[in-house]
Amino acid sequence: MKKTFILLLLASCTLNLFAQSQQKRLEQHLYYLASDSLRGRYAGSDDAMKAAEYIVKQYEAMGVEPFYESGYIQSFTNSMIGNKRTFNNVIACIPGSDPALKDEYVIIGAHYDHLGVRNGKVYNGADDNASGTSAVIEIARQLKEHQSELKRSVIIVNFDAEEIGLFGSNAFAQRLAKEKKIGKVCLMMSLDMIGWYRQSGKLIVEGTGTIDDGKKKMKELAEMLGVNLKTQKFERSVLTATDTEGFAKKGVPTLAVTTGLKSPYHKPEDDADLIDYKGLSDISDYITRWTTQVSSDELFRSSGRVAKKHQSDIQPFDLGVTVELGSSRLHFPYSSAIDGRSSFAGNVGLTAQVNFKCKWIGLKTQPMYGWSFAKYPDLSNPYSKSNTFYQEGFTLPFMVVFQTWSNHSFEIGVFHAGIGVYYTRVFKGGLRTVDPVWGYLNRNQGGFMWDIGYRFHGLDCSVYCRYQVNYITNDSSVIPHLRNFYSGVSLSYFFL
Repeated sequence: MKKTFILLLLASCTLNLFAQSQQKRLEQHLYYLASDSLRGRYAGSDDAMKAAEYIVKQYEAMGVEPFYESGYIQSFTNSMIGNKRTFNNVIACIPGSDPALKDEYVIIGAHYDHLGVRNGKVYNGADDNASGTSAVIEIARQLKEHQSELKRSVIIVNFDAEEIGLFGSNAFAQRLAKEKKIGKVCLMMSLDMIGWYRQSGKLIVEGTGTIDDGKKKMKELAEMLGVNLKTQKFERSVLTATDTEGFAKKGVPTLAVTTGLKSPYHKPEDDADLIDYKGLSDISDYITRWTTQVSSDELFRSSGRVAKKHQSDIQPFDLGVTVELGSSRLHFPYSSAIDGRSSFAGNVGLTAQVNFKCKWIGLKTQPMYGWSFAKYPDLSNPYSKSNTFYQEGFTLPFMVVFQTWSNHSFEIGVFHAGIGVYYTRVFKGGLRTVDPVWGYLNRNQGGFMWDIGYRFHGLDCSVYCRYQVNYITNDSSVIPHLRNFYSGVSLSYFFL
């Protein structure tokens, strides 16, 4: 009993010493990478190269080998930002031990570039993303020390040029695809801004829905290690992106790992003294254990699902929520001097679209509930104060949609135009003041419509017009030619 107690005590002391030494190493990495001497590690710069060389020295010292025979630093060019420029990824590998699985890969990545110097101020990028870079170095160290536990191989990669367009990760994903290896990647993880665990109170992992039982498996491990984990099935934000994107669009399951935007995001104040180093060490341990688990799990599988923003081909069916903001105007059969003036109109509802295999054509409907208001003058006194006509009801449009879909649509977006008809069932309506004419209100209204818009990932913005064909009143003896015209802006977010 006494011997067992001593062994447990020694093991506990060893673990504590390891945690303390890892925490210290993380601090050393981060203070160097986020130092003023590296001038913000701007993509492709000499300062970024100094950071890359530092990372290489760490891998060399711990015995982690380069993934390619030509060395750790793999250069690539990109001309999307004007003149063709050269950037540098750092790519290493820890081979797996299983004869059947060692040719499959788990990728752990983090970008090491940041914003450089702006207006004389150095943007050191401690959290974004010296934190992720430092963690990847220490994760590589732990995985190397326990290499015998790995069945699949683990690729360790530090990306350049993330801040100016995800160029580094896209270049590596494209290269793996060209080398026919992308299908061998069973999981890609991006560690981006993971240095504020204490301040955030949680570690956020987006993309668990791309893995079979991903949420359950990651939660169980987090609970065992005492990590407060918040999971999200898919990356949803259309305004932000990380290095998962290039892999996800090629069908690879991906996880975006972060502590969120609590730090001074893209500000000069993002410095190394603000980092939670104990939290960073705990996250490093968690990702190390998770990577080992994935690498050794022979039954690890993709769910076959992918985030809406990462879909690499047009989907047969789209579904989203829609808000319309615009105006309505009454059209009279009299002179323009007494035509109604525009007033507010709005709708909320859904947008559903079926896309055909040819990609450039689809069918769209938008069931919505809405309200419209329009100015209604006194016809006997055109210059008197206008009254307000209002309607409330359910609108159902049907449109044929033409769209500019191509292989580059997920980089440049999709322009579209639609034409069709609409039907409105009116539940309430009339003038603000009591007028018997509105006892003849037509409850079934309809007409023609068109829209033109632009969709980027799951976010769509369109302008629309609706022209009523039949009349607002259903009695031909009471202003039979009174119609409503609608126009405005439609905003949609597609979640399916």
